[in-house]
Amino acid sequence: MREYVLEIFDLNLNQVNKTKIVVNKGDFLVGAEFNGQNFLFGFVDYNKKTNTYFVLDAKGNETKKETIPVKKLASAGSAAMYPARDGSGFYVTSLVKEKKWGYRVRKMDSNAQILWDKTYTRPKGLAMIVGAESSNGRLTLIVNERPSLMAYRKAMRSLVSLDDNTGDEIFKTPLFDGMLTAIPSSMIVEPDGTTVTCGMYYNGEKVNEKNSDVIFFMKLAPDGSQIAKNAIDWDNGIQDAMKATSREFSIGSKPKVLFHEIIPEPGGGYQVISETFRKTVKAGTVLGAMNNSNEPAPMGFTVIDYLIYNYDDMGNPIDINKIEKPYKSVMVDGGVAQQGGIALAQYLKRMKVFTYEFSTQLEGTEQRVIVFTNFEDAGLGKGKPYIGITTIEKGVESTTRKVPVSKKHTAKATGSKNLKSGCLKARPGKMCTYLYDRKDKVISISLEDLSVN
Repeated sequence: MREYVLEIFDLNLNQVNKTKIVVNKGDFLVGAEFNGQNFLFGFVDYNKKTNTYFVLDAKGNETKKETIPVKKLASAGSAAMYPARDGSGFYVTSLVKEKKWGYRVRKMDSNAQILWDKTYTRPKGLAMIVGAESSNGRLTLIVNERPSLMAYRKAMRSLVSLDDNTGDEIFKTPLFDGMLTAIPSSMIVEPDGTTVTCGMYYNGEKVNEKNSDVIFFMKLAPDGSQIAKNAIDWDNGIQDAMKATSREFSIGSKPKVLFHEIIPEPGGGYQVISETFRKTVKAGTVLGAMNNSNEPAPMGFTVIDYLIYNYDDMGNPIDINKIEKPYKSVMVDGGVAQQGGIALAQYLKRMKVFTYEFSTQLEGTEQRVIVFTNFEDAGLGKGKPYIGITTIEKGVESTTRKVPVSKKHTAKATGSKNLKSGCLKARPGKMCTYLYDRKDKVISISLEDLSVN
């Protein structure tokens, strides 16, 4: 058997409960979600071609276990989970092979009972979900459709909006407009059903590393019709917008951009938080090529600075700010590196390679800040580990408070692959830092003040 442990703490870091989740030895964790009221843990057994789901309440008590057999190994391995933000349950997505390849979306309640179950297929090729977000009575999907199983570069993207109560399709909007292909990396659904999304544009239908230096903002009406669309590139848009601000800075080498969060402004418009990145050629890449190996060569991946965009209601950029921070580089396995672009960035985001943790409004003020971590790379000659708390105010230069982390953290060799760390929202005025030491099997958590002073 294989044993997992869920430990729950209150906002003062007192342990509330400790629950063991026991699965078969062949089961591996594929996801864990919390919808504000319940937890859902999903496992896959590749040998038995099954997915097993555990539902636990907010105190960690197991309320339901469900094992679902699937026909295809690819279907079992593609399972993904997303929380219903209103606490009404969870969504489980996967590839499906009936007569044709497609995707399946199921909504389950907190007792793992299926509320609705929808399957979508293509006449040829396959369709698959690469992202999802739920809010305000809708589940919005980012869907890739390929004309054949191996046509990775010819995938057609679309946004699909489903009714949260029934799973019925509300609209399907193509993300290729005849000239450019949009790849969203962040989206929100507003209370009136308006969808807002941001991401990167690629020239033509094919997506590769050489044909994108454009970012986009798009706003869709509740029926999927376009309200606003704006695209800006590095040479004629982003650099000019940065020069027009009162702050003097620039960005070189045209990095790629991953959007983390879209924040509606109280007076109208949107503030969008993004983190830049780029692939880099490392020694491993060169050696892999020299060895003429059939295996894909490893690739270097570097996370760079933050760019904060302010848009008006129609998606016109009115302010761009840059927040500098220590770069963070990792080597990516060749098989993973082949994903390229935003797909690779999303994968590495789940692996905690990006440093963004969350945004919040400081207690008792209207000041919005972002919180990021500088843990793993800080032991490599780049100073002591810290948590960055940075102001993000339209038209005002950002300031950063560097919070040294607990001695339990700084005593560790932060460059070690055995360590994982991060920062979470906590009770008002506080944030919770954590460090997991895989080698010593120890988790250290501590509360720190959340302020810019």
